Amino acid sequence: MKILLLDADGVVLKKDGYFSERYAREHGVPIEDIVPFFKGPYLECQSGTKDLKQELKPFLEKWGWKGSMDEFLDYWFEDVEIKHDIYGVIKYCKENSIVCYLASNNEHYRARKIEETLDGMLEGFFFASDLKLKKSDSKYFELIQEKLGIPANEIAFVDNDEKNIEAAKELGIEARLVSDGVWNELLGIEFNKGFKLI
Repeated sequence: MKILLLDADGVVLKKDGYFSERYAREHGVPIEDIVPFFKGPYLECQSGTKDLKQELKPFLEKWGWKGSMDEFLDYWFEDVEIKHDIYGVIKYCKENSIVCYLASNNEHYRARKIEETLDGMLEGFFFASDLKLKKSDSKYFELIQEKLGIPANEIAFVDNDEKNIEAAKELGIEARLVSDGVWNELLGIEFNKGFKLI
């Protein structure tokens, strides 16, 4: 393995639930009023065909948001927090000439927040909103492979969504669902708690 592709939410970043659930709980808004945005316009934002701020406008009033658009995005993106165990994974990869990239379905604005948060940790980022392809489409991985100029069998990928795993496997990428033992399976090592920043 020469390249390791890492999913954002749930692999590199903590994932404690969906933002829609958090907003509903903290603002007393019925989840039924929030979900339609994420099952509709938001999917096009992920694919890079629509702008998140434009698509959010008609929903914020219905959701009772009193602040500005930028304040809403700041509130939403509070959850961009690095998982503690990933530091050890990336440190090991750097020491063993394995190059790490982020592979994520995040839309444009959250993508930029993630880049800012992970500054210097990874070699680069492949966001669906930039590539205009989502990870459930094998063409997403085909495009990454072309950009990196490396055979698929020298790439590994860790994600928390089975359909993304299957799309990567179509190209011959060694793709695994994230789990407690996935780093041992892929890298032949086990990590314990207590990592230091790299």
